[in-house]
Amino acid sequence: MKKSLLVALAGLFVSSLAFAHHNYGMAGCGLGSKWFADDNVTSQVLAATTNGSSYNQLFGISSGSSNCTDHGHVRSAKEATMFIETNQIALANDIARGNGETLAHLSKVLGCSDAQNVGAALQKNYDSIFSTENIKDSKVGESIIGVMKSDTSVKSQCSHLI
Repeated sequence: MKKSLLVALAGLFVSSLAFAHHNYGMAGCGLGSKWFADDNVTSQVLAATTNGSSYNQLFGISSGSSNCTDHGHVRSAKEATMFIETNQIALANDIARGNGETLAHLSKVLGCSDAQNVGAALQKNYDSIFSTENIKDSKVGESIIGVMKSDTSVKSQCSHLI
């Protein structure tokens, strides 16, 4: 029993070292990393206990919250998807014109430095993005992100495009 507990703790320690470059300590991301941010042993034990007893790391990892992001990229991708789904009609109009407020906001969410370049690339691919009149919101989002990733000039200027 003692040997398996020691092996488990050693595994936890070694795996946590792999994530030491992030904005949390050895206890990993999660609510505990927010509450007990100090990097001393006591704080990390309390953080690990909080994360383990409240099962919040899974939520943090899947939602991109509680320090569980990849430098904001996961959060930005989710924000972009939600933005596209929420503003699909206005975004379709802006993409058809190649510019507009909704397109500028999408560019900002994805960290793009030139919204006009994004607008031109999406306008050029309007028919493939909105392939049918009743296309599902999620397919529009996938198409928009796909077009942006395939255009090398857009991809290189958008820091949150993953």
